[in-house]
Amino acid sequence: MLRGGHKTSNALSYRTPVGRPKALPPEANVWWWHPNRIGVKTAPDSFKEKLWLMDDKLAVTWNAYRERWQVWMRRPKLQSPVCQGWVLLFINEDANHEYMPLDERVFARLYAASADKWGNGRDYFQAVEREIEREREKAENQYRQDTMDIAMESFDHSQIKVSMAGKSSGSKFSEFHS
Repeated sequence: MLRGGHKTSNALSYRTPVGRPKALPPEANVWWWHPNRIGVKTAPDSFKEKLWLMDDKLAVTWNAYRERWQVWMRRPKLQSPVCQGWVLLFINEDANHEYMPLDERVFARLYAASADKWGNGRDYFQAVEREIEREREKAENQYRQDTMDIAMESFDHSQIKVSMAGKSSGSKFSEFHS
């Protein structure tokens, strides 16, 4: 009963049960598609040859669940039941998580993180920190600019306007002190 003696309707008393999410299949895990898995599709031979010129421990596999190429590195010391000695370096996709084909950008990304460019892990980590700081400052500056753009409309609206028509023909304060 509601206040005032009215009965509740059936629509108000009906509740939808909360559904439980279904478990994802094992193929949804990106590590499922490691290079040791039987039947996993690998990169074309021409691409593998170029990749092995960079480092013979690298491999590329096709993730059929996400439909993306994945770049791996062999690390025998890391033996897990899932990856079996492989480390996933990255999934080959753009900033919007869209598909990217295997091309020279894969090599550029590998080189950007390599010891050949940075010398050691510490220098690479500091470069990543600098990039994060630049992105943060860029976002703050954009936010500040957006705030100013919004505030200026209100500021401009609050300014005294002179129409240059009528008795005053000038300042709105021309007859204020008379």
